[in-house]
Amino acid sequence: RSVAATWSLVPSFAAGLPMWALTGSRRDAQNFSFSVFADSASALIGLQLDVKGEEHLWSHRPAVFVFTHQSKADIIITARLLRRDIAGIGKQEIKKLPVLGKVLEFGGIVYIDRSNSASAIYAMTPLVDAMRNEGNSVVLAPEGTRTISPKLQAYKKVALQLAMQTGVSIIRIVLRNAGYVALTG
Repeated sequence: RSVAATWSLVPSFAAGLPMWALTGSRRDAQNFSFSVFADSASALIGLQLDVKGEEHLWSHRPAVFVFTHQSKADIIITARLLRRDIAGIGKQEIKKLPVLGKVLEFGGIVYIDRSNSASAIYAMTPLVDAMRNEGNSVVLAPEGTRTISPKLQAYKKVALQLAMQTGVSIIRIVLRNAGYVALTG
């Protein structure tokens, strides 16, 4: 079920292509696709959420949303919570995945080379533009990688840099039991 949930990205984003072709709005197509992905992937893994403070997900947009990335379920949960007008940061290695890399790029993921901070900062320029010009929010894992431990790792500076460059708030999404969901999903 976990693999099916991950790969549901492909048909979810394909579902948005006719909308883009008919309306000319890439943003509407992305928002539609994110919602389809969030709902279908959640159904595939049997995800049920108990959300506290949901109003904070909507009251300060655009924003930089940060979450601790401990499992594949984190991405599904975050997509379900945020649903629209979002972009993200991913490691450059994901871009090399034949289909998934392109689908995520269409969805607004900007890939960065974690070993080269200068190129990573330059790669974030489209995110700054999307936040300033389009009102998109950015979602990222501030530790820079998935951690398998419940213990927080050191945060990278990228969330703070984005927030400072754009003048938006940083909103922390706290996920509980996401590792359990990934194991059982």
